[in-house]
Amino acid sequence: MAVIFFVSAGALLFQVAQTRLFSTVFGYHLTYLVISVSLLGVGWGATLSAVFDARSRRPSLGQLGLAATASILLALFVQAHVDPSSALWLSVTAAYVLGFPPFAFASWIVVRNLRERPGKAGTLYAADLAGAGTGSVLAFLGLPLLGAPGLYGLAALLAALGAATTFSGRSRLLPVLACVAMTAALAGWGDRIAPPQVGPDKSPVYGAGIEHLATRWDPYARVDVVQYPEEPSEERYRYLVDPAYTKPRPDAHVIYLDLGAATPILDGSGDMNVLRETIIAAPYELVTDPAVLVIGPGGGIDIQNALVHGARAVDAIEVNRAVVGLMRGEFASYSGNLYAAPRVRVVEDEARSYVRRSNERYDLIVMTVVDSWAALASGSYALTESYLYTAEAFEDYLAHLNGRGALAVGRWYRDPPVEMLHTAQLAATALRAQGVAHVSDHLIVLRYMNFGLLIASPMPFDRDSVERIRTFAAVRSFVVEYDPLAPSGPFVSAVRDDRGIPATDDRPFFFAADTRYGGFPVAYGILFVALVPAVLLSYLLLVLPLRRRLGPLLRTEVGLATTLRSLAVGLGFIGAEIVLLQRLTLYLGQPALALSLGLAALLIGAAIGSGWSSKLPSDPDRASALCAIAVPIVLVLLTWVAAITLSWPSFLRAAVAVMASVALGVPLGAVFPKVVAIAGATDPRLVSWAWAINGAASVIGSILAVAFTINLGFTIVGFVAAGCYALPVLVGRLRIRRLLVERIERTSAVAP
Repeated sequence: MAVIFFVSAGALLFQVAQTRLFSTVFGYHLTYLVISVSLLGVGWGATLSAVFDARSRRPSLGQLGLAATASILLALFVQAHVDPSSALWLSVTAAYVLGFPPFAFASWIVVRNLRERPGKAGTLYAADLAGAGTGSVLAFLGLPLLGAPGLYGLAALLAALGAATTFSGRSRLLPVLACVAMTAALAGWGDRIAPPQVGPDKSPVYGAGIEHLATRWDPYARVDVVQYPEEPSEERYRYLVDPAYTKPRPDAHVIYLDLGAATPILDGSGDMNVLRETIIAAPYELVTDPAVLVIGPGGGIDIQNALVHGARAVDAIEVNRAVVGLMRGEFASYSGNLYAAPRVRVVEDEARSYVRRSNERYDLIVMTVVDSWAALASGSYALTESYLYTAEAFEDYLAHLNGRGALAVGRWYRDPPVEMLHTAQLAATALRAQGVAHVSDHLIVLRYMNFGLLIASPMPFDRDSVERIRTFAAVRSFVVEYDPLAPSGPFVSAVRDDRGIPATDDRPFFFAADTRYGGFPVAYGILFVALVPAVLLSYLLLVLPLRRRLGPLLRTEVGLATTLRSLAVGLGFIGAEIVLLQRLTLYLGQPALALSLGLAALLIGAAIGSGWSSKLPSDPDRASALCAIAVPIVLVLLTWVAAITLSWPSFLRAAVAVMASVALGVPLGAVFPKVVAIAGATDPRLVSWAWAINGAASVIGSILAVAFTINLGFTIVGFVAAGCYALPVLVGRLRIRRLLVERIERTSAVAP
């Protein structure tokens, strides 16, 4: 059990470390590789166990644990040194090939124990889940302290600890001590030993003279601060400034999050009057002495803009604690102590959750491209869940405005202007929800180059307000793309459309409808690219080898039942997990905390359920029926409780999240051990088959769940997950009915 616990914890840590590294190296859109590869590796471990464990000379559990250790370190040193900008195919290949082994070796250890001790399936599976849950918590706590390279080292250390539990004497200490030294080295000098590729905007190869000023690892992103001494640094915010402005502009450093999300830090000693000539100054034509809420301040340009325009108070909500730390630490002096300036209050929180809990009212709420322009330019955020850009979010923003207050949302403006059209639709939907009949009178859209700005107000814009915006834009070469007094262009039909809502809290994929490439949504292209190799690899690596070995056994009644149950449990578990984490993200307001805490509590709850499963009746269909009932009940109750407790302190909401996750995990964890126990008692070879089918279902199910969510919403996915658990129960009842009918027919046929 100890080897299972430690190796599973190391595998989960490795998954998180890869997610952070891939997000930095490839960008967010390819981090789905980690989930796909890890689940494939889990299933492949079952295949390896079935093929090699039957041989007389097979690797020991300790050797498998050391193999997991070595493969984790090998993955780090290769993945960190392959530059995707010069050899993308090689980087992606390395991600796939080197991402498999640690999960495969960990899975091999678990499957061998399950096959050889099917009667202990509940306890063994509980150790696996508890280890993964522990790894989730360690990942959240360890990343800011160790960085992604150090997290790889810690994952290797845990795998080595698992291997050491099977050794004796001095051989038990050597791998552990070696991994302790490696973890310490990677934590202290990770960017020198295994430096991740930092992307073209931060690489000296693509920009001569780039100087890195600071680097931080955070659960949300890797944060780099750079400067460009050989080019005018004001170029980094040129897309906002009137091209006719010739006076001196402040110098600027640039904060990059992961691959290319950029936010400038303006030199606080410079002349900030340049901000009066930017497109983001337009909303201040409508308000005087405003109280301002800035969503996602980053390097602080929106805070500076508010102060330049005489804001009496500025609240700024920043979710990335590393950014806050840098702005209050190393770059406090450079920015003019902006995050600690008089009239400024910076809160470390997720803005949407903060707004929902707040009773404050503002004259202006500002949100300027709170994500990556580099990522958006490539369509890579098409699968990003963003609760800042939903119909309910815009309702929250508008509800927190005073009188004639305004909401200003900046987005990228391309041809066709899909993002800006959808932004206008969200504002129009929110206004209708507040009882506004003629929403077209409440919106203005400005444009400069590839940047657009929507201004929305609960009160209609009168002629004086519109004239002020018109004059402001005309003087500065900006364009009024939507004028409420003279509506024209594509925004007219978009604003009037009261049926198609781009994104809701139940479908928070604002960027999914991007149709730049041949009219086909980018999100579906990404899903298709992910689904095809997932299906092919699942079949070739997991299903086909075992199908050939087991042959007729799979066509028996037990074989068919094992296949159906394992498939249903894999699809149901991943679906319920995705919905749970979505609900917790909005409730807790911190995505990284929701992921680590929710996943850990869910897995620990599943471990408890798995441990209790040995005391339950042997029929797995009963446990499945319980899950089919528990999944929708727990998710509905969580939604209800979250609405009531949203204003509670964060530690109390975290406690509620843990209880809900454990409550859902207990029944979910009780099903699969029963499936494995029955399969193993009939024929031990079926244990590997059950594990492989369950892994393949999770791989494919994780992609299908996103596809369903984009079209139908998380709520429907939750009910589909419940339906997956109900499926084997219904099939079993139908089979019993068929047998009874056949028996009655046979009895009638022989009756005198």
